Order: sequence, then structure tokens, then C-alpha cells
Amino acid sequence: MFNKWFKPTIPILRINSGIDHNSAKLVEESLKPLTRMKALAVIINSNGGMLVQGELMKKKIELFAKTHKIPLYTFAEDSALSAGYYLLSIGNKIFVDEASLVGSIGVLYLNLKIEKLTRKLGFEPRKFSSNKKLFQNYTGFNDERNEEMERIIKDQFGIMRQQFFDHCDKYRPQLQKQDGDVKDLIYNANIFTGIEAVKYGLADEIGNFEEVLNRLHPDCQLRDITRIPLAQYYIMKQQSQ
Repeated sequence: MFNKWFKPTIPILRINSGIDHNSAKLVEESLKPLTRMKALAVIINSNGGMLVQGELMKKKIELFAKTHKIPLYTFAEDSALSAGYYLLSIGNKIFVDEASLVGSIGVLYLNLKIEKLTRKLGFEPRKFSSNKKLFQNYTGFNDERNEEMERIIKDQFGIMRQQFFDHCDKYRPQLQKQDGDVKDLIYNANIFTGIEAVKYGLADEIGNFEEVLNRLHPDCQLRDITRIPLAQYYIMKQQSQ
């Protein structure tokens, strides 16, 4: 019994949501050191989100691993797409399931034109901006196509897209060794299975976290450090009563 408390530990951090302010805050609150840590494992199940928040989460996770001088392993479960892959790629070793969905390296911008709908329902937006065209194109309160604003938006998202590409080149330099056709596939927001991800260099091996960590560190106990959001805690508490 007492041996359990003296075993080295591997903290497990789970990211099971979109990459946004809430998940970034959850990561910050969850990253608390344990005694005798041998590694940090981050399990990702995310279809993506905000690149800025992904960068903030990346820095917090890397700082934790660097501060405690431990390796960082990342694992994809169902999916690690877009900003989810942005985080997955920072692992010293990256593991995926055979059927995981991985990749979508790029930036997606979705804008629904709803001006006609809001007029029909009797809604009238009353927001003010020093750039009226930009406000209309970002919010969807303009059904007319504006090529100038489309160009501006594409330029802005092009900067984010290049940031993503530079990030992948830094953390997965083997991607640059692929031939031109494969690189076009990888850097064109395509989605791959886990098997394809290993084949193309997006991941290192097939394996789930328990199997891999018990193989690499058989003397360690795994400890889930993921903080449960307060709202989710109350729901779980009510369901258990």
C-alpha cells in the first residue's frame, strides 16, 4: 500500500474540448506539480479552436515540462485537428490511435451572411465601429460580397496560417523532408487517420497512453491532474445523488 505513494508519477493532462479561453484557463489551473515526476502526458481530443489560445496553452505546457526537466508525451484520442494538432505536435514523442483524426493544418474562417434573416425577424444590429465595412464582413450583417474586404480578411488569416506552418516546421522538421505532393496534402488543411499521420510524419507511433506509458515507464503510477470545471462538477454531483 505504502509503495504506491513512493512510486514516481506521470501527471496526465486531458484536453477534451475546443481550444479557447476556457480550455486555456483549465490547463493553467491543472498544471500542478506532483512528487517525483518522470514525464508529462497530454491527451488531446479536440477539433480545434483559436490559434492564440493554442499558443498560450503550448507555452504553459512546455514551461511546466522544462521547469521540472521531464519529457513531454502527447496523445491523440478521437481527434487532434487544427489548433488541436497545434498542441499535439509539441510532444517530444507523439502517439495516435489507428483511427484518430489528425491534421487540418491551416486556418478556417466561417462567416454566415444573415442580414436578410435579421431584417425578416425584425432585428436591427446597433453596433459601432470606425471601420463599417470590416464590422459588416466579420459579423455577417452584410449580404453583399465585398472583394476588398475579402482580400483583407484573407491577408489577416494568411498571417495566422503562416504561423501554423512555421510552428509545424519547428516541431516536426521531418515534414519538410516529404516530397512536394505529400507536403501539399499536409499543408492544405487535410485530415488523416492515425496510420496516415505516422506514415507522413505528423506523429511518431501508434499507441494509447496507458499502453505507451506503462511500457516506457513501468515503475510509474499515472495520475490524472485535469481540473474538472465547476459547472461539470455540480452536474456530476447531482447525478450521483
